[in-house]
Order: sequence, then C-alpha cells, then structure tokens
Amino acid sequence: MPQAEIRRLPVWGKALRLCHWGLALSVLVLLFSGWLIRWVPERADRIDDIHFLAAALLLSVLLVRLGLLFIGKGTATLNNLLPNRHTLNQAWAVVRSYLTLGKIRLPKWYAHNPLWAPVYLILFLVLVIQATSGLLLLNQITLLGDLSIRQIHANGYYLIAGFTLLHVLASFFHDAKGEGSDISAMISGQRIFIIEDSSANNPPTDNVVVRLDPSSFRKPEKS
Repeated sequence: MPQAEIRRLPVWGKALRLCHWGLALSVLVLLFSGWLIRWVPERADRIDDIHFLAAALLLSVLLVRLGLLFIGKGTATLNNLLPNRHTLNQAWAVVRSYLTLGKIRLPKWYAHNPLWAPVYLILFLVLVIQATSGLLLLNQITLLGDLSIRQIHANGYYLIAGFTLLHVLASFFHDAKGEGSDISAMISGQRIFIIEDSSANNPPTDNVVVRLDPSSFRKPEKS
C-alpha cells in the first residue's frame, strides 16, 4: 500500500484574506442592519449610521479586491476565477458531490473552488451595483429613467443574502467532506493537500510533510 503525504502549502495571500474577511464582515452587518431598517423602522435612525459605516468598509475593501484582480499576484488575480474546460468538469463534480451529500468525493483543486470561482465574479458585479444604488439613494436619487433604484437595491439585498447563506453552508460542507481545511485556510492562508503517491514528487524544502505511516506516528518535521 503506497504511503500518503499531507502537505500544507501557502495558497491565499494576506491581501486576499483581508479582503475576504473585510467583505464578509461588512456584508453581514449590512444585511442585518438593512433588515432592521426595513422591518423595524422605528429604530432606523439608530441603525442608519451603522449601515453607512459598513457600506464605507464594503466599498473600500471591494475596490481593493477588484484592484487585486488586475494588479495582484498569485491566486488573487482574474485568471484564477475564469472558468475553462477543466474547471467546468470539476465544477460538475462538485455539484454531484453536493447532490449526494458527499457520497461522491469532491475533486481536488489548488485554490478557488471550480464551481464558486466564476460566481465570485458575479458577486463582485452585484456588490458594485448594490454600492452604486446605495450611494444614489443616499443622495435622494430614487429613479434612473424608468428604473427604481430602491427596487434594484432590494433585489441586490436578496441576491447577496442568498449567496451568503449558500456560501456559509458550502464552506462547512467542504471543511467536513473535503481535504483542504477550507475554513482554516482562509485564516492561515495555507491549504492541506493529500498526495496519495508521493514517490514521484519531491516536496518543497520549506513545507511541512507528514507521512501517514501508523507504525511511526511522530511530530511533523521540516523536510
């Protein structure tokens, strides 16, 4: 039986991780404060300032994240989110794993989930539209021709809320059924990779390698 190796490799850069958590925090605050403004109007005056502060954070982080798509490095760039034939095949494999609740194994990939990667681009577009409509409403502009800015903002709210719910559920699913420790990877920047046949691979000298040999469990050593 061939030995397996676990490699913990750097995948997510610091700037990308800061953007991810900045977007996550601001979106959650905006969703909750927006819900309060809509359904608890008597508290709107108290909530408005929080909503505007979260919107300012969202806009700032979103601009940085969009900049990383074009001038960033590594996995933060646009090329890493664009689909191709290989990632589309992997995306279908991810869907099948979802539908079978993990009975069909998830495929292996290096950085972005092949199913969700292009969805992030759509999310960025929705966030830009949402931020723009929010700024227009802030300046008392409610109509652009026949378009209702309030309705656009409300539709964007539901799209972002739906994405957020699915994204959280998928994150836990991947952490439970996958092999990449996706949640902790977005904190540390390092994903776990299981190499089942390591005989043809020479691990990098700056990574931790653990050989899965039940007869010799020991602390990880620097290779």
